[in-house]
Amino acid sequence: MSISAQIDSMLERANNNELTALRLKDWGKIVKWEVDGEEFLWSSVGDKFSPVSDGEAEFVLKCSEKTLQRIVSMEMPFFVALWGTGDIQFEGSFGDAYRLGYIYLDDVRERRIIFISHCWLNINTRFPQGAAFQGANTPLIKTLLDSGLGVIQMPCPEYEVLGLEKFDYGEIVLEPLRAKFREVAQIVIKQIQDYLALGYEIVGILGMNPSPSCGVDVSKGKGTMLGTSRDTAEKEESGIFMDELKKLLKENGLDHINIFGVRRIMPGESGIEDRVEQLKGFISK
Repeated sequence: MSISAQIDSMLERANNNELTALRLKDWGKIVKWEVDGEEFLWSSVGDKFSPVSDGEAEFVLKCSEKTLQRIVSMEMPFFVALWGTGDIQFEGSFGDAYRLGYIYLDDVRERRIIFISHCWLNINTRFPQGAAFQGANTPLIKTLLDSGLGVIQMPCPEYEVLGLEKFDYGEIVLEPLRAKFREVAQIVIKQIQDYLALGYEIVGILGMNPSPSCGVDVSKGKGTMLGTSRDTAEKEESGIFMDELKKLLKENGLDHINIFGVRRIMPGESGIEDRVEQLKGFISK
């Protein structure tokens, strides 16, 4: 196979990757291949690479025909040749090299993501007798991992604002506390936007009922957290953090994302199997 035919093969392989259009977005570069004295130009303008006859290259790849043959035949991964062995030399930014390398990487990931309230995975942020497990809610977390989901642990708003053992509980009044919780929620919004921009599926946001912060359908003790009431009865309303997160989702056109709550397990309680089945219903494809 000629060098030209091998370059065409690399071009076709890049354009057959369904994620190439996303990875080329806003890149807009001229890429030059130099292979044993022969030169080939690609443009990354648009949603795929296109061969071009002229232009000033902003990123240059240099390798031998032997190296190119090994890459085309899959004997050597392109990414390894570029970053590991040095068989491909490049001129240009490291960021551009990384972007191009990603296009040729195989991907077994399902690219499905779930965001979860912090203490499902790290129960140490809960109060001592509110922890029915040693470190994490193992059955629930195992269910998520077995489903193939990527699990993103949201920051704990109570830790960020009230401290690890919540000594400021009830000391921060309504609007300042909400504002601080909103700042934490902004972090989650940014992550959601980043994943969506690169084609990931956001399965949903898993809250914890009846947390005064992360409860989705039920909350308990919002008034005590705000220092406005001593009523600790459960109410059919979201927690403060979920209130702010829902507002931000709507403001950013993301209110189509599913938010669901599963009830936490307290020491001595039964029903973890029911909670796991409820979760499976939420995350099933």
